[in-house]
Amino acid sequence: MGETTKLQSYLRSVAMSAEEGDRLPTVRQLMRDFSLSQQVVQRAVNDLKAEGLIDAHVGRGTFFTKSKAHDVALAQPAAPGNDLNGGQRSVIMLRRSSSNLRGRVVLESLQRRLNDAGHVTLEVGYSDAEHAKQVLHTLPRFDACIVQNSFDIMPVDMITAIRRKTDTILVDGAWLVGTDIDAVGFEWGQSVETAVRRLVSLGHDRIHYITTASFFLANEMGLHRWRNLRDNADLAAVLQPEIKIAKLPAGDYEEAAVAALLAAIAAGPEAKAPAIVIWGIEDGARFKRILEHERLAIPSDISVILLGRTDLDPEAGGFFHMIGYTAADQVDGIFNRLTERWLKSKAPFGLRLLPMKERPGLSVGDHRPQK
Repeated sequence: MGETTKLQSYLRSVAMSAEEGDRLPTVRQLMRDFSLSQQVVQRAVNDLKAEGLIDAHVGRGTFFTKSKAHDVALAQPAAPGNDLNGGQRSVIMLRRSSSNLRGRVVLESLQRRLNDAGHVTLEVGYSDAEHAKQVLHTLPRFDACIVQNSFDIMPVDMITAIRRKTDTILVDGAWLVGTDIDAVGFEWGQSVETAVRRLVSLGHDRIHYITTASFFLANEMGLHRWRNLRDNADLAAVLQPEIKIAKLPAGDYEEAAVAALLAAIAAGPEAKAPAIVIWGIEDGARFKRILEHERLAIPSDISVILLGRTDLDPEAGGFFHMIGYTAADQVDGIFNRLTERWLKSKAPFGLRLLPMKERPGLSVGDHRPQK
């Protein structure tokens, strides 16, 4: 589906569910969201005016008209290949502006899946909660909102602003759950324990866990498992207090993590076979270079297991052993949960967890005593 066609389909789709007086997004906003020229966007808007779907008021803006939109909705045939009751649906993909690879892969794949199923999508970026509320105010109602916020806390008033625009909210990730909200994500507890058991079985006598200090549910579950393992008498001397980096993965996260690791190593007793389990590395090759720059050879000096997305090659960097989940499973989970919600609107809401996956690498050494 071309970008011009996507714009036209989007505008007609939201017109079907719009209430009289709902504001049409501005031409400038549509140009940005669809990467189209002003001429192309204005032509699409003019088509809606000619069809009587919108009215323009000088100085006030452009608004949908309820009666005409209702007539269009009744006459609109179901999209080819779409077997859901209600025909074509409109989905807003609300994302926090970031360069996160995992976020881009998931959203782009979801857009393709939804478009192939006959639905229309609009990706909307925002810089903070206040900006999100302003953007949402310019939009009409839509059939669903998929929220991806890169781990930041989403204020109640932002959730309220989303609820004014849709009855179906689906969160990408295990960072927000609650009444009338679905979420699909991953908890890091099982991955943490799997990494610890593997490293201990290979003779490592001192293991560090590095993660972010920022609060979100999936991470807290990993920290909880780590602390429970440290309470085990057999592991108490091996597992060190967690290292929490006071930032999320971005920019110099890797440098901060290595600096904190070196400080922890220097402060503790000497270890024959140290290892680290770390969450949040997005560029494995870069992380390896930073470690080696500090004269930490992998895995002869130190073994490393990354917690992350096992199907995103840049994270592993062609070298690291990884435990976590796949971005492909995340896409499937969100798509399936959304379509289930449309089919069974009264079904219980909640968090759906993804299966754990493991990707072997070269970053873990065997330090068991030689027989």
